[in-house]
Formats: sequence, C-alpha cells, structure tokens
Amino acid sequence: MSKQLEYFDVLANTQKQAFENLLSSQRELRAQWNAAISKTQAAFSSIPGLPENAQTKEALNQFNTWFSTVASTSQNATEEALKTQEYWISAYEKQLAISRDVLKNFVDLANSAVPK
Repeated sequence: MSKQLEYFDVLANTQKQAFENLLSSQRELRAQWNAAISKTQAAFSSIPGLPENAQTKEALNQFNTWFSTVASTSQNATEEALKTQEYWISAYEKQLAISRDVLKNFVDLANSAVPK
C-alpha cells in the first residue's frame, strides 16, 4: 500500500510544485513588467528637445493619462488572473487530498480482500 501512496504523493507534489513555480514566475514577470511600464512613462515625460508650449504639454498630459489608465487596467487584470490561478491551485490541492483518500481506501480494500 505504501508504494501506491508514495507514487501518488510524488506525482501530486511534482504537479503542485510546477503550478506554484508557474505562479511565482508570473508574479515576478508582472512586477518586472510594471517597473518597465513606469520607466517607459517616465522616459516619455522627459524627452529632450521637446518644445515647451501649451500644445506639447497638453499632448503629453493626455498621453500620460492614457498610459496610466492602460497600465492600471493591465495591472488590475493581471492581479485578478493571479488570484484565479491561486484559487485553481487551492482547488487542485483539495482535489488531491480527496483523490489520495480514495486511493488509500481502495488500496486498503484491495489488501483486505487478499487472502493471508
């Protein structure tokens, strides 16, 4: 019995670890992407040689407003996607616990049916 459960545990933990690694990588990528967006916006705000007149300032303000909106919306969307993945991992862990119990009960039943 212990071999079957041991195999199940190794397989389940490997899958769980893969999901957690994927989630961690996505969090890191999101943080780097947000930093890059901020740097890009800052670079647009300080382009050398831009004429300093009302039209330029107005265009830059509109661009910054649009850029901030896009960045904020994207950040909110990725946060929700990460939360969804966390829920999936949690549901997967619960399903694994149930499946492990079913397997354990099945193996126990099969072992008790074997004549001694």
